[in-house]
Amino acid sequence: MRLKNPFKKRSSVQGLPEPPGGEEPETSQLAFAVPNSNRSLWSGGLVRGLTPEKLASILDAVRQGETPAEYLEIAGELEQRDAHYRSVLSTRKHAVEGLQIFVQGTGDSAQEKEIAAAVEGDILNHPDIMDLRKNALDALGKGFSVNEIIWDTSGSRWKPKTFLFRDPRWFAYEKETGVLRLREPAGNGIVPLEPFRFVIHEPNLLAGMQITSGLSFTALFYWLIKNYDITSWAAFADRFGYPVRLGKYGKKATKEDIATLKRAVAAIGSDVGAVIPDSMIIEIVESTTTGTNSLVYQKLAEWVDKELSKLVLGQTASAEGTPGALGGQPGQEEVRQDICRADALQFDQAINRDLVIPYVNFNFGEQAAYPRIKTKLVESKNVQMIVDAVSKLAPMGLKVKKAEMLTLLGLSAPAEDDEVLEQPAVPAGMTGFNSAEQRLALNAGEAAEVPDPDPVDPGEDAGGFIAVSDDIAGVLDKALNKATDFKSFEKELEKLASEWPADKIARLLAVATFKARVKGMEEFDT
Repeated sequence: MRLKNPFKKRSSVQGLPEPPGGEEPETSQLAFAVPNSNRSLWSGGLVRGLTPEKLASILDAVRQGETPAEYLEIAGELEQRDAHYRSVLSTRKHAVEGLQIFVQGTGDSAQEKEIAAAVEGDILNHPDIMDLRKNALDALGKGFSVNEIIWDTSGSRWKPKTFLFRDPRWFAYEKETGVLRLREPAGNGIVPLEPFRFVIHEPNLLAGMQITSGLSFTALFYWLIKNYDITSWAAFADRFGYPVRLGKYGKKATKEDIATLKRAVAAIGSDVGAVIPDSMIIEIVESTTTGTNSLVYQKLAEWVDKELSKLVLGQTASAEGTPGALGGQPGQEEVRQDICRADALQFDQAINRDLVIPYVNFNFGEQAAYPRIKTKLVESKNVQMIVDAVSKLAPMGLKVKKAEMLTLLGLSAPAEDDEVLEQPAVPAGMTGFNSAEQRLALNAGEAAEVPDPDPVDPGEDAGGFIAVSDDIAGVLDKALNKATDFKSFEKELEKLASEWPADKIARLLAVATFKARVKGMEEFDT
């Protein structure tokens, strides 16, 4: 039996104005925008006039347990204004967004399967589930994110209708308890968030206060350094990046001549030309140290970008585009995988706590165990190394699933009518010793020198060599199949040949002698 209606009329609980649209109380919005209030959609922008003193004051307020809307607004503007920070932060988010998610059931009973199927149909396959995950990852920068769940309670099964991202400026942490609350439209009051109505993602990136764990809290310091650096760099380029124009006039020049020269010097900067009397001279003087001095600004900006890369991604190689850096430094790639894994697992925790469990309770009642939405974490693999290992170990008895190899290579299984690539057929008559040796050579991907499958008949061979009989070839074949190295092959051969007649041993020696003779002739060209 599902739970009783947990949705109360918001007006009787909070005394807040109704949201636009006139929705039913069960599906109405709670954290909706109110124009010209603490929950406005728009902002005037704070970064433009941000000074070190102002930023320090805002960050100090955050450390003291406040949640100033100015801090959250600046954190959002930081992503808009700094291209590098936005790039690396988006890269970290996309690493999680690109992973597949699935439903992990709790058992094989009919009810457990029914609940898991319902979660998969109504939540995992919801058309807005990817937007929910993307918006939830906004918490990486600001320390938290809130998505309001709009429930559809019109049918027999209650399910999420949509998910609405809410501006983080509309929320604040209660100073005494550290619990996230909703700001009232007017004044400084905050009200509790009603249960079952929000997906709250608070990634544990740093121990301590949640609001200070967001990446923006650290990134703002580096951004301020970079902002002042680039401003000074632009002023330096404007002042010293252009060559100095000097106008020279003689002792007999009149005031009108000097004024003409001034206009000419000023016009050269924009018109690239001027007309002056032949008694005057204009010289263009270029600084020889401008380029060297400007490198100071460039190096400082690059240093800040590297620090931001390390803060967000845990490494700098992928962000800086260093050729072969990630391949040559596997440790950096491992750190990146660790970050991606932690982000994915913490998102799973939030969506299961705030969405899956309430959904199951509404429709199926409380359960001892709940199905879970989980992210499929795929470790980076060296495909070439795995393929080489399989090609060498398969002939020695290693069994590998064909489906796993196809997945690793990114290939699909062929249909019945598809044209496929196949291994060349083994020529007829290649049996015994030759077939075993050829098989090993093909599996290892190497060309092997194989004796003639049809040795010359003793009566026709001018050299008098004797052909290898089938029973001798069969013994060799068995020895090769059982052997793991050359020493074990010798032992197997001695064991199997212990009862051979003398004529068969002579034939074996004949073949070996013939092979040695042919190789010698090729080597010495005789």
